[in-house]
Amino acid sequence: MSRQETKQQNKEAQPKQVQRIAGTKLSLEIGTRMIVSLNDLHGADERIVADLVGMVHFEYLILRMPWVPGIRTRLVDGISATVRLVSQGELCGFQSPILTHVANPSLLLFLEYPETIEKLVLRRDKRVQCVLPALLNSRHGDANGIIVDLSRSGCRIAVDTQDCTEFRQTVLEDTLTLRAPLNPDGAPVSVTCTVRNVSSDANRMQLGLSFTDAGKDFWDALDAFLATVP
Repeated sequence: MSRQETKQQNKEAQPKQVQRIAGTKLSLEIGTRMIVSLNDLHGADERIVADLVGMVHFEYLILRMPWVPGIRTRLVDGISATVRLVSQGELCGFQSPILTHVANPSLLLFLEYPETIEKLVLRRDKRVQCVLPALLNSRHGDANGIIVDLSRSGCRIAVDTQDCTEFRQTVLEDTLTLRAPLNPDGAPVSVTCTVRNVSSDANRMQLGLSFTDAGKDFWDALDAFLATVP
């Protein structure tokens, strides 16, 4: 095993620290994608993908839910929901009781604003800002994007989805391949990534990706690129 690979494995083996903080410190953006589990007899292992579409700070959150079969009968006022999301490079989770829901114009779930949040720090390395074209390959098709910040553990990429609407189905924990011209001569290198954060508007998505699997050529090119950025 090379020193480069050993260094990468040692980083991945570092213990991750979980912190419990007040809900008032949670940073949320409209469009943030969340994973919701309803704490009833059916929801222990279920992951429902929802989007944050509104909120009143410190009072309630509004999530747009998909029409999962039987979902309305399960959205009972007072039942607790477990929510997971990524905020500022940290995996956050909380439980909140359901306040109510409405079916029109779309299925909207109102959750009580969380009192406490558990955070798991994902970002271990300093990130640098950049403007770097990249190609994404996923089960939802291909898309071109621009890497806007980059570190040894992952990146944030902006994707124009106007001409690749299927790619908008990308959700947390999806696996995809990123190709980017990190070499000095512009030659691309590839890395397998896991989606850690998703936000979107009408024609654009922003994805937070963590690097999960790559060869030595990728790590060497990445280290050399990062060394050239002030």
